[in-house]
Amino acid sequence: MKDPLVTTVLVLAIGFCVAPVLAKAADEGAMSEQRVPMPMKRDHLFEERAGTWKATCDEMEENKVYCRMFHIEQFGEWKAKNFVQVGPAWTPDSVGFVVATYQGFKAGTTVTIGIDKHSRHKITAPKGNNLMISPESAAKILNEMEKGHKMVVTFNSHSGVRHLTLADLGSYKALLVKVKGHMAKNDQATNSE
Repeated sequence: MKDPLVTTVLVLAIGFCVAPVLAKAADEGAMSEQRVPMPMKRDHLFEERAGTWKATCDEMEENKVYCRMFHIEQFGEWKAKNFVQVGPAWTPDSVGFVVATYQGFKAGTTVTIGIDKHSRHKITAPKGNNLMISPESAAKILNEMEKGHKMVVTFNSHSGVRHLTLADLGSYKALLVKVKGHMAKNDQATNSE
């Protein structure tokens, strides 16, 4: 092997034969080291669906229960997936109402929420993709929802397209009874202290 040409050819031949095996082993080793652990599935204290509504309740600090309910509607807008999510959220001390959309609201758009033939609640949406309604307004909307049959939400999305969401409140009311049962645990926890 004193001939440098023969030595070079031999090393290259070995390299071409062994390199793919070594590369594959290195890739597999790197992949096993870099695998992202899958998040554990979060178990809710309560989770149930009825119609287009979903309710979840979770126990947080000091055994306090937090719940939310939402109607979700998915649709396509200019070949893009989009969704609108509408519904209340309860903490032990307060209630709020959320309207969210994946693509966001057009700056300054008016979000209207109406229940049956009641007057519409009008809120100017901030820049972003979700709107939190104050507890005072949320309480009025939720009171109307408990007695109502249909909810209508309208707004202009970030792209300027006018969106209309209709939600049946029959299945909402069926889930609401269960959510109120879980929220009552907050009163029980307070009374036992």
